Amino acid sequence: MKLFLGLMILIISSSFVSNAQSNLQYGCQSDSMSQVLLQSDPNLLTHWIQSYHLSETNAFTYQSVSRSTPYTIPVVVHVVHFDGSENISDEQIRNGIDVLTRNFRKQNPDTNEIVADFKPIAADMEIEFRLATIDPNGNCTNGINRIRSPLTTVGDHTVKELIHWPRNKYVNFYIVRNAAGLAGHALMPFQADSIPHLDGIVISGDYMGNIGTSNQVRSVVLSHEMGHFLNLYHIWGGNNVPGFYYLPCALPTNCAEDDGVFDTPNTIGWQSCNLSGASCGNIVDNVQNFMDYAYCARMFTEGQKQRVHAALNSSVAQRNELWTLTNIAATGVDVPAGLCKADFKINRHLACVGDSVQFSDASYHQPSEWSWHFGDMQTSLIPNPKHAYTTPGRYDVSLTVGDGVQSVSKSMHRAISIIPSIGQSLPFQEDFEYRDSLPQTGLHLFSEHQTTWQLNTLYGSNGHQSAYIACNADTQSYQYAMYTPGLDLTEVQQPVFSFTYAFAKNQDADKDMLKVKLSKDCGQYWITRLSLSDTLPTAPHQANDFTPNTTQWKRVTITNIPSSYFTSNVIFKIEFTSSGGNHLYIDEINVYDHVSIGTTNFSDEKSVMIFPNPGSDFVHINATEPIRQWQLLGADGKMLMQSKCNDSQTIVNVNNLSKGIYFFSIQTDSGLVWKKWMCR
Repeated sequence: MKLFLGLMILIISSSFVSNAQSNLQYGCQSDSMSQVLLQSDPNLLTHWIQSYHLSETNAFTYQSVSRSTPYTIPVVVHVVHFDGSENISDEQIRNGIDVLTRNFRKQNPDTNEIVADFKPIAADMEIEFRLATIDPNGNCTNGINRIRSPLTTVGDHTVKELIHWPRNKYVNFYIVRNAAGLAGHALMPFQADSIPHLDGIVISGDYMGNIGTSNQVRSVVLSHEMGHFLNLYHIWGGNNVPGFYYLPCALPTNCAEDDGVFDTPNTIGWQSCNLSGASCGNIVDNVQNFMDYAYCARMFTEGQKQRVHAALNSSVAQRNELWTLTNIAATGVDVPAGLCKADFKINRHLACVGDSVQFSDASYHQPSEWSWHFGDMQTSLIPNPKHAYTTPGRYDVSLTVGDGVQSVSKSMHRAISIIPSIGQSLPFQEDFEYRDSLPQTGLHLFSEHQTTWQLNTLYGSNGHQSAYIACNADTQSYQYAMYTPGLDLTEVQQPVFSFTYAFAKNQDADKDMLKVKLSKDCGQYWITRLSLSDTLPTAPHQANDFTPNTTQWKRVTITNIPSSYFTSNVIFKIEFTSSGGNHLYIDEINVYDHVSIGTTNFSDEKSVMIFPNPGSDFVHINATEPIRQWQLLGADGKMLMQSKCNDSQTIVNVNNLSKGIYFFSIQTDSGLVWKKWMCR
């Protein structure tokens, strides 16, 4: 059949979307992915014309022959997420690849439902897809990468710039939350030929496979997109980009067009599963074709198989290099993968004494032996054990896996923090002064990256020390957390959580995020009390490493704490998600009872000085305005001394105190100041 050879046929893409009622429909008007590419670089058109003619010549002259073994195509799946539902499980990803292979091998169980007129030409495409087990650098992989990025909500070609494996060795899949308003999109070979870094398939996570967040109906989308990747047009011909040989689905004029496949009848195209639907003079249309829009796909045709095999044997976009014996060996999909890497997951990084913590093996590939060490002299020999710790502390965890021939190991330093089941009394205060290292604080720290929380000894909001994350070198997004110890709020009337921070972006596009969360069940579940992103910076953008001056600190005060959280063990978490920005500094963490203090304000810490610190015998308190009252509390929150005052200076006799850390609560007309003081 003749394929329309107008110039604008060169703009081809896909457009599956769903509406707010979750009824599946096709947004023919919304897909302008290829149009955007041409607008950004008009010179692409000349190359696309050349590649298009070569592709079509291959498609019409290639003679498909029966194969003794199917084509094997290595794939890699990049999950671009921002901690949302698009961060689908490894199981759902593997299921998606299995469903894709099943559909291309005509092994889908619903082939018996194919309309009788088309059963004789329903084709086994003789193509299988396998997750790579060797990455481009020759390292072990499970074929799945997870990249945190707000681009997941954009889902256009820019997600491919986050990570892209060589297209002549792997088919790059990108799982996103929103595929540019579609369910998925892909470039055809002639389009991708001149822009290899944009070659690949983008698909929304809830259209991957038929389990998890997807289902059987939605699972057909990936097969449709792979059809485009392998040079198949929509079954009614043309494309769906307004202004560029735009053929909306289901128009009567589509009967004059064609998809370049000899055994697919000309059709207007269908957006509903009308199995008796007929157009263009046909007895019945091939509504169940994967390249239609009806969402009841069951088949490809023998003509489509010939066209796809031609693409796989063409140099256009290097499709002919994907399935060579050399490449399937280089990507590790030629034989069952052997054990090559130990890895594990922990369902929580903070828990209480006696809590059951789930440990899960995530090693590559197929271990048959497991040896866990939980850091408390306890061990396990099963793949996914649960373990409860009996003593508070911070524990290293290690796993050794074997397959009977070899073994590999992984260790995680301070993998989990275990806290007492009853929290400590208020107040809690940490200003990082007089600390030699962060483990000396009462805070529990977590980082999912090798860049971890560090003690900064040059910059602080009220002194010269603070905690910080050096993020400026990070090109990807990572998550970091700072937990307070468990705190007893049962006797507290109005709890307040407060801290200072300093942060700068590198550029406007950065989407770093800081959240404050609460847990009353030892870190199993969290509620969010504050979220900052666009308003997060405290200083102008800086390309170089950010170092704050004294004016570039901002105080955060959290008072919206539900009364149901006035329990004996509440944890506050500062959670930072980096996304291209610069360093983050945290200082002056305070948790206190507003009512017992008798003030609604937090005064400027620099308005009050205490000295000497460290010291003994006597402490001098100097303020810029009259001091109304001061209290001295122990590290356990118990009040030891207090006095009213009506002067800007006072002296406190502390010669009866033992060595240790204490807190001064100093009330002035402007508000309250907390000062940590060390007795030596």
